[in-house]
Amino acid sequence: MKGKELLNIVANATGLPQKLIVEELQYMASKAGLSIEQLTLNELRDLLTEYLQDVLVLAKKKYIL
Repeated sequence: MKGKELLNIVANATGLPQKLIVEELQYMASKAGLSIEQLTLNELRDLLTEYLQDVLVLAKKKYIL
């Protein structure tokens, strides 16, 4: 499984608005220079790992003195 099918499955699994999640994942992939149509599970894992790290850093800066 890869590409848009993979994005749709992951977006659906979040329970969040699918369109919003798919658009965010597409943006992240594009920013990383990855093709949406050929995006693999491992590439998506790498993107989500980086995204989570960024979110945690921002949260730490905002909520921890």
